Amino acid sequence: MTSSVLTTTTSAAVNLMPSEFRPAALTLRLFCALLLLIALSACGATSTTIIDEEVVTNPKPMYTYKTLIIRDFELKRELYSDLPDGASGQRENRFVQIPAELSGHIERYVKARRLYQSVAREGQPDAATLVVSGRFTRLGRFRISVTVTLLDGASGQEVAYFRQTLWDVVDTTATINDLGREVADFIGRIQYK
Repeated sequence: MTSSVLTTTTSAAVNLMPSEFRPAALTLRLFCALLLLIALSACGATSTTIIDEEVVTNPKPMYTYKTLIIRDFELKRELYSDLPDGASGQRENRFVQIPAELSGHIERYVKARRLYQSVAREGQPDAATLVVSGRFTRLGRFRISVTVTLLDGASGQEVAYFRQTLWDVVDTTATINDLGREVADFIGRIQYK
């Protein structure tokens, strides 16, 4: 549909041109086609977020927690490496840093929302503390999946659970920022549940 509209618009513009400008018609068509390709290629670089499951099981309101502690997510080596145990490379070193990087992004986004009096990556939990932990279940070029668990600081009981998948991932390490924002969005959404 877009292509036919573009062709019709270009043809109409060419027909209105004086005869001395008709050689520019090809250039105009090529330019319009190039703009269309640029617009379509920009769409391919985005990722699609799918929330697989979101559950809040806490008997007390989530807004009663005043402190948030973020733990690094578990990332098993077999999710990102097919090398023998003795071999490691630059790629593997990048993936080893992903859990700490994700925790940093979550911390930054949650602090920006000012939902908690204190947000930290270390500390001793108490009754007013909510602890964020999780694990990567899939990590690859086209998909990243995580499970996020929120625990009550005093009892250690699970109070909320969240599973999410980001699809159409072109670069895993660049997508960690988006994943951190999605986890922070989840934490914000459940404040009044």
